[in-house]
Amino acid sequence: MSGYWIIPIVLGCLFILLLIFLLIMKKNRRVKTSPYEEALISLIDGDEEQALKNFQKTVLEDSDNVEAYIRLAELLRKRSDPSKALQIHRYLLARRGLAKTTINRILFQTARDYLVLKAYQKATDTLKRLLKSERQNEQYYKLLLLTYEKSSLWNDAIETFRKMAKLFNYQKERLFNFEVYAAYEAKKKGNKDWAVKVLKRVLKMKPDNIPALIYSGDIEYSNGNIEEATQLYKKIIELDTESAYIVFPRIMKAFFDKGEFQKMEETYKDVLERYPDDYKTTISLADYYLKMGRLNEAQELLKNGVESHPDSIEMCLLQLLTEMELAKNDSVAALRHIIDVYKKREIFRCKRCGSISKEFIIRCPECKEWETYKLEKGV
Repeated sequence: MSGYWIIPIVLGCLFILLLIFLLIMKKNRRVKTSPYEEALISLIDGDEEQALKNFQKTVLEDSDNVEAYIRLAELLRKRSDPSKALQIHRYLLARRGLAKTTINRILFQTARDYLVLKAYQKATDTLKRLLKSERQNEQYYKLLLLTYEKSSLWNDAIETFRKMAKLFNYQKERLFNFEVYAAYEAKKKGNKDWAVKVLKRVLKMKPDNIPALIYSGDIEYSNGNIEEATQLYKKIIELDTESAYIVFPRIMKAFFDKGEFQKMEETYKDVLERYPDDYKTTISLADYYLKMGRLNEAQELLKNGVESHPDSIEMCLLQLLTEMELAKNDSVAALRHIIDVYKKREIFRCKRCGSISKEFIIRCPECKEWETYKLEKGV
């Protein structure tokens, strides 16, 4: 019997082995990535320094890679070099043959450059040009709104927000809140008369808008109209017990200035009559009793308060202080100091981003969310 049949089998086995070898080599071979791909990987990894170098290398090797230029400029602006970012965007806009969507994207980035450079009019003009092209682009409107805010053009800002509310179906309350925010910011810059006008307009349409009532009261107080301020603060307490803690220090100061400090007791009792379990008001009234030397009343109030709210640190401290006052303990002054320090360390914290403020504000300056600030004590 001839042995030639072995040859095809051997060749077949060699072919299979060769295929296996090639597959292994292909699997183990490292795929070479481009500088642009390396830059994107660096961005994903959070390595902006390496991403910047790779984007720079990309545009040197491939000047037609518009996407690389845009990302490079964005990184430069983010790294506090908006002038170079603007140069890149102007260079790109001088090119011919770019698609309309690409041109609009570059223009939008150019407006952001102008905003960082505080060239507000140029940013405004650029964004208005974009809105003629894309009339319902919310992103363009938001940046235009921010530009007006930065340049303190509050009439333009309100008008822009009204357009946005209509186009994008914002709730009416959101528009009111923006107008109140505009009034608050304008007042800080000294434009008190304009702020009063805006707040009155808001309260005419929405009489129970708490932030508008707070800021209106503050303006009346700063103008020396203590009675008008007091009435506005009282209205807030009647409308919303949750906002009473914001108003109590203001109304106490107003009563003190009027020589009617004893009226604070009536205010606290009115709130507790309607909301007996409100621990913030209980604490405020107990502290008032202590300051007036009415220790037995404070003791009774705090006894019931601690039973209802055993986790309230401030209430427990006040109860301890009361017992020490009644026992004429020598450590009373030290404990009172601790409680005063605890109160002074009250802050308002944004429940979304964690930003803090020493006073109540309607809009977080960091995350731009509305009515997210809540009081925290002993921080």
